[in-house]
Amino acid sequence: MKKEVIFSTKAPAPGAYSQAIKYGDLIFVSGQTSDDPVSHQPIKDSIEAQTERILNHIKYILEAAGSGLDKVLKCNIYLSDWEDKARMNEVYKTFFPHAPPARICMAVKGLDSGLNVEIDCIAGA
Repeated sequence: MKKEVIFSTKAPAPGAYSQAIKYGDLIFVSGQTSDDPVSHQPIKDSIEAQTERILNHIKYILEAAGSGLDKVLKCNIYLSDWEDKARMNEVYKTFFPHAPPARICMAVKGLDSGLNVEIDCIAGA
């Protein structure tokens, strides 16, 4: 199997990591935050808007890999405040309305750029 770097101009440019790596029939998407893909600046708006922006970034990255949200197997969600979980879930459910992926959601201290949510995932090709 060959390791393939995945990149989408519709999602924020990565730092010292790849947006995603495709290996065999799996795609490993790096943690995405609410950054603007053009200005590369963090967008600190509501938890709902950040979640929607992040899941769209993930969608674009998966599309660049020839996959899609319907093939997401597992998500890891990191929140800066556990109180935001219900509001994040309302948006999350709209992206995964049927057979949602396995996932973990946890509150953590100190997300990048003081943002409220970060999501990474593993998807099938």
